[in-house]
Amino acid sequence: MQIIDAHIHFPSKDGLESLVKVCEKNEIKKCFLCALPEDGLDNNAVKKAIQEYPDLFVGFAYLDLDEDKPETVEKLRSEGFLGIKLITPLKPYDWEGYFPLYEKIEEKKMPILLHTGVVTRGVKKSEKGVTSNHMRPICLEKIARSFPNLILIGAHLGHPWCEEATVVSFHNPNVYFDISGGHVFYIAEALRRRLHYDIKPSKLLFGSDASPRNVEKCIHFWQITLPQLGLSQDEIKLVFYENAAKILSSIPK
Repeated sequence: MQIIDAHIHFPSKDGLESLVKVCEKNEIKKCFLCALPEDGLDNNAVKKAIQEYPDLFVGFAYLDLDEDKPETVEKLRSEGFLGIKLITPLKPYDWEGYFPLYEKIEEKKMPILLHTGVVTRGVKKSEKGVTSNHMRPICLEKIARSFPNLILIGAHLGHPWCEEATVVSFHNPNVYFDISGGHVFYIAEALRRRLHYDIKPSKLLFGSDASPRNVEKCIHFWQITLPQLGLSQDEIKLVFYENAAKILSSIPK
């Protein structure tokens, strides 16, 4: 089965070649390679990866909502990044002071992958002002309604606000969620309750958000779990490949 991993970071510890080999072994055709504000995981690292393996890696550049300007989006797009990664804003994602950035991202037709849910410590050098409450799934709703042509991908089904995430997705056609991260049992439990009622298989993306050595475990977990949640084989293909491929097809090359 073909796979697109819609959420993974630069493998600074294991090395890029280890990720390439995992992709070859598991029929992963594309990876949304997401930058973070950390040396070795930053835009420079991702830029080098997409230049070395342009057919495998789709670059999602880290954008600092509190420091960067709309011109930064132009620059990142010109450097070959096709998407934007957001995490740890100092105000809620839907603060209207961020709207000029969203407007420019929509204009450039770049999807945004936003961390949603509780965030680990250490993403930024200082924890001052960082709160997971700024990244709740409900924060995506106002953005989605204000920028209807902007594709938003919430990470981790918004854990622990997974059910909130499913309802936000249901009411907003441009909001997707990935099922990546370290809380997949809780994500699966939320899907058991809400799948086909609120969130649809057509709005879910497989993502690992894992080191290369653990990507295969993530694939196997969802290959076993999704059928148990009642998904058909066609719906499983949507989650693992076709939904992400549809998003990629909307980005001008």
